[in-house]
Amino acid sequence: MSEQPVLIIGAGIAGLSIAYELQQQQIPYLVLEASDHTGGVMKSLQENGFELDAGANTIAASPEMLAFFHQLGLTDEILQATAASKHRFLVRNNQLHAVSPHPFKIMGSPYLSRGSKWRLFTERFRKAAPAAAEETVTDFVSRRFNREIADYVFDPVLSGIYAGNPDRMSIAEVLPVLPQWEREYGSVTKGLMKNKGAMGGRKIISFKGGNQVLTNRLQQLLTTPVRFNCKVTGINKANNGYVVNAVENGADADFPAARVVVTTPAYAAAEMIGALDAATAAPLKAIHYPRMGVLHLGFDAAALPQPLDGFGFLVPHAENMHFLGAICNSAIFPEKAPAGKLLFTVFLGGARQEQLFDEMDTNTLQQCVVAEIMALLHLSAPPVMQRFSTWNKAIPQLNVGHARLRNAVEDFEKKYPGLYIRGNYVQGVAIPALLQSAASFAASLKKN
Repeated sequence: MSEQPVLIIGAGIAGLSIAYELQQQQIPYLVLEASDHTGGVMKSLQENGFELDAGANTIAASPEMLAFFHQLGLTDEILQATAASKHRFLVRNNQLHAVSPHPFKIMGSPYLSRGSKWRLFTERFRKAAPAAAEETVTDFVSRRFNREIADYVFDPVLSGIYAGNPDRMSIAEVLPVLPQWEREYGSVTKGLMKNKGAMGGRKIISFKGGNQVLTNRLQQLLTTPVRFNCKVTGINKANNGYVVNAVENGADADFPAARVVVTTPAYAAAEMIGALDAATAAPLKAIHYPRMGVLHLGFDAAALPQPLDGFGFLVPHAENMHFLGAICNSAIFPEKAPAGKLLFTVFLGGARQEQLFDEMDTNTLQQCVVAEIMALLHLSAPPVMQRFSTWNKAIPQLNVGHARLRNAVEDFEKKYPGLYIRGNYVQGVAIPALLQSAASFAASLKKN
């Protein structure tokens, strides 16, 4: 093993977790971060007694993840979601409809038409299509069910996860289990019934003070300090590995390394490797990161005529509202709001609505969203707390053709041994996926 430290570019959740896992394996490392702080999009805020997360608001934690958080010393900081987190709502005709992920439980809901319910019920008898070219989510769901189910079930759900456009998103990337079930069982609903036991087992959690507590703790546990204000400008081959060119606190700096891990967003990674391998940089640069807004709203509890006992609600694009959905933070984590207050986190923009930021100024857009939320929930008084955050480049879109990017990254790493690309556009956008990938990656380096 080389005595040089593994050079990690980026101090977001991916870079910090890799550094921590390398430290556990007693492999030296050095983290370079372009900004003056760690955490990336994991950003927590305090506002008038409300605890706000401008990034991930919740974490789906398996027993393995809970054990990892215990290892980090975060057990006492974990907030377990209330039973309300099991209740989800979708919006149609300006009304909230309670829905279940179970395809047959939706039969009793007025949310879908009779025709769509029939398509759900008869999907098990529908012949599986022969293997074809990669499908979008809309194409796959329309084929197995119908367009209404695509527009009113899958569209809002995927907007809630990826802020994506199902007309472009790859079913094989974002919901790979569905085409897998079609191949194995000839039916999506059959596959769900046969695997329903494997669909549970995860708890929804957050951390006291916000989810930035996780990245803060990872940073605290690192024995090698992060190098801040160190922007990498290029990566080049050298006799014994690579030289990473950077600008650190305004001065040029070079970092020789036998092994380099790039954990930045794809567009930043593309700039770093552009001179080294333009063919791989091109698809990295092409990944779309839509613009998003996060609007935190606090209300007096008395303003809500009936308690909203649920995780939150999602809005189909077809409903023509100005937001994608909202999390009812105070319903699932009462500690996030002061006594007698309600807290909602509302998501705007994304692949289908980012043009709203060009069509409307920020204040007008917020006013539209507040008005829609108040009408939808029949709130009798305006918010007592309002805070807006924007992400100009939010969640990477896993659209049709993304598999070619994965193949390009794999070929790149074979071509340049010791140079690795790790990030949520490769390993997955969920926090557990990144943490698990970091552990596997460190273990693989230990063997080499």
